[in-house]
Amino acid sequence: MKKIIYSLFAFLIGVSTLNAQTVDRSIRPSSAPAKEINIKDAQVFTLSNGLKVFLVEDKTTPIVYYSLSLDVKPALQGEKTGMYDVFNEVFGRATTSRSKEQLNREIDLIGAQAYPNINGVYISFLKKYEKQALDIFSDILLHPVFTQEEFDLNKDKLKTFLSSLGDDGGQINERVSGALTYGKNYPDGEVTTMKTIENVSIPDLENYYKTYFAPNVSRLVIVGDVSLKEAKVAAEKYLGKWQKKNVPVTKYVIPTAPAATGVAYVVKPGAVQSSLDVSYPVPFRIGQPDYEAARIMDQILGGSGTGHLFLNLRETHSYTYGIYSSLSADELTGRFSLSSGRGAASVKAAVTDSAIYEIFHELNRIIDEPVTEKELQAAKTYRAGSFSRSLENSGTIAQFAVNIDKYKLPKDYYKNYLKRVDAVTAADVQAVAKKYIQPKNAWIVVTGDQAHAGGLLPFASDKTIHYYDYDANPAAAPTVLKAGISSEEIIAKYVKALGGKDAIDKIHDYSLTADVSAMGQTLTLSQLYKQPNKSLINLTMNGMAIQRIAFDGTTLRMSGMGGAQDFTEGDLFDGMKDGGSIVPELTYAQNGYTVEVSGLEAVNGKDAYVLTATKGNNKSVSYFDMETGLKVKSVTSMDTPAGAQQTTTEYSDYRELNGVKFPFLMKQNMGGMMMESAVKSMEINKGIDDSKFE
Repeated sequence: MKKIIYSLFAFLIGVSTLNAQTVDRSIRPSSAPAKEINIKDAQVFTLSNGLKVFLVEDKTTPIVYYSLSLDVKPALQGEKTGMYDVFNEVFGRATTSRSKEQLNREIDLIGAQAYPNINGVYISFLKKYEKQALDIFSDILLHPVFTQEEFDLNKDKLKTFLSSLGDDGGQINERVSGALTYGKNYPDGEVTTMKTIENVSIPDLENYYKTYFAPNVSRLVIVGDVSLKEAKVAAEKYLGKWQKKNVPVTKYVIPTAPAATGVAYVVKPGAVQSSLDVSYPVPFRIGQPDYEAARIMDQILGGSGTGHLFLNLRETHSYTYGIYSSLSADELTGRFSLSSGRGAASVKAAVTDSAIYEIFHELNRIIDEPVTEKELQAAKTYRAGSFSRSLENSGTIAQFAVNIDKYKLPKDYYKNYLKRVDAVTAADVQAVAKKYIQPKNAWIVVTGDQAHAGGLLPFASDKTIHYYDYDANPAAAPTVLKAGISSEEIIAKYVKALGGKDAIDKIHDYSLTADVSAMGQTLTLSQLYKQPNKSLINLTMNGMAIQRIAFDGTTLRMSGMGGAQDFTEGDLFDGMKDGGSIVPELTYAQNGYTVEVSGLEAVNGKDAYVLTATKGNNKSVSYFDMETGLKVKSVTSMDTPAGAQQTTTEYSDYRELNGVKFPFLMKQNMGGMMMESAVKSMEINKGIDDSKFE
C-alpha cells in the first residue's frame, strides 16, 4: 500500500514538473472552436391575402407583441419631401371608429404600448388583454383617419424644427452629407425644406396609405406566449380580410461614390465647433461573404471608445469629445460615415483641418497596416458577446427570421454566426478595409465658421471648396462685407438705441416674469437683477422647481432636479460675472475681452453689424441691426462641465420702461432645444435685497 501511494505521488510530481517546463504562461490559451448556436426557429405561415407571419413562442413572459412592417419601395417625395415625416406623426392617432382621445384612453386602460408609423404598426400588451389589444391594433392598421387638427399640429412642429436648424451644426451637416452621399434622387438623400413641407396635404397622406399599405407586401411578427394555433386564428380573425393589392415598386438610381475626394462646406457663422463627416455610398448588405469581417474592421476603426479614431482624435489630440465610424448595410446600398455617437462628429473649430488630417491618417492606416492580434480578438469578442446577449430577447430571433426571408439568407445563417466571426483573420480585416474604406472617393462635409474653410483645400482633389446652404443646395462662396465702423461705434449706437447711458445707469435693479415654451411644455421664468452684476434666474413648471441659477458677485450657484453645484472660478463663472450687467458690451474692455468687428450679415432679412468678443474659451458673437442699432441676435459659446455649450438667442419686441428699451420676446436654441420666452411683467427700481441672490 505504501509503495502504491509513493508511486502515485512520484507520478503527480512528474506531471507537475513536466507542465512547468512546457507551458508558457505569457501565451493566451487558444479558445475552443466556435460551435453552431442552437437558435429556435421562428414558425412561419402565410395568409391567403399574402401576409407572411413569423411566430416566436416565448412562455417566459406575460408580454406579447405584434409588429407589422411594410417591405415597399415608395416613390420619391420630390417637391413634397417631408410628407413621410408628417405621416409618421399623424398616422394611427385616430380611426373611423375611435377619436384620438378614445384611442389613447383604451390603450392606457390595458397598459399597452402602440407605435404606428410609416413602415407599419407595433403594439405590445399583456396576454390577458389580447382581444382588446388586437382590436385596437387592427383598427389602427385598417381604418386610419388623418385629421386636420393632427395634420396642422405636426406640420407646424416640423416647420419649427426646420426653423431651428441654423443653430445646430450637427443637424445641418447630417442633411448636407446625406444629400451629397446619396443624391437627392434617392430616398435617403431627399431634404425636407420649408417650401417642400408647405406642399404637403392630407390627401398626400391618404394616398400613401391607400397605395402602399397592403398585406402582400407586409410581414407580421408575433412574439410571446402564443401557440401556433392561436397565432393562426388571431392573424386570420384580425387581418385575414385585409385586401391585397398591386403595390408599385420604384426603381431608384443607386448612388455611387465620387470619382475623387471633394470638400463641401456649410457656413455657420461664429461656430466654435466644426461638425464634420467623411461619407460615401458603398455596396454593403447583410449576407455578403465578407459581412462579418467588414463589421469587425469597422469595430476596430471606430466602433467604440477603443477604436483607432477615438484614441487618436480624443485621447491623443483632444480634438473632440467623441468620434466613431459607421459602415452600415442596407438592401440597396450601404454607407460609410462618421458620427459623435449621437449625430455628426464635432471638433474644435481651430483644429478642423488637423482633425481631417488625423481622420484620413486612420483611414489609410487600417488599409495599409494589419491590425494586431489583440485588436482582432477584442473586436471578435465584442461582436460575439453582443450577438449572444441579443439572443436573450425573443424579438431578436423573430428579426432573424425576417432577415432570412427578406435578404434570402441560408436557413442556418444566424446559427453559424459565431463560426463566421471566429474565422475572421487579420488578413481578412485588411482585405475588407481595402475594399470598403475609400478615402480617395469620399465627400468631406464640414459645417462651421468660414474662417476655417481655407484649411481644407489640401484635401480637395479639385482644389475647390464647394459651398452649400442648409438645404444642401450649391451656394456661392460667402463674402464678408466690411462694416466700415469700429466696435466702439457699434456699442455706442446700441447704447443710444436702448435709451442712453444715463438712463441705463439709473436702473439699479429689476424683476421680471416670463412664459417659456419648450418641448411642447409651458414653464415660468422669474429673473432678478441688481447692479453691478447680481442676478437670479428661477425656472419652474406647475410650481415645481426645474432650475435655479444665482450669482451674488462672488459665487455662482446652480441647482435643480436633484443636483447642485457652486462655482467661484472657471469659464462658466467668468461668463456669468462678465455678462451679468444690462449692457455687458460696455464692460468688455475692462473685463479683458478681445473685441473685433467681423463684418455685416443678414439677420431675418436685415443687415446687421457682427461684433465678436473673446476671452479664453468664452466667445460671444452679437448682431446689431444696422438701421436701429438694437441687438437682434447673439451666439454665446463657453466650456461647461458637460462640454462646450453654444446658445443662440434672437431678441425682438423691444419695449421702453423707465427710459430704457428691453426685449420682451427671446427665442433661444441651446444644444438643439428650442425655447421661446415672452415677458409678461417687469418692475424696475423696487429695491431688491442682496439675500435674494444667495
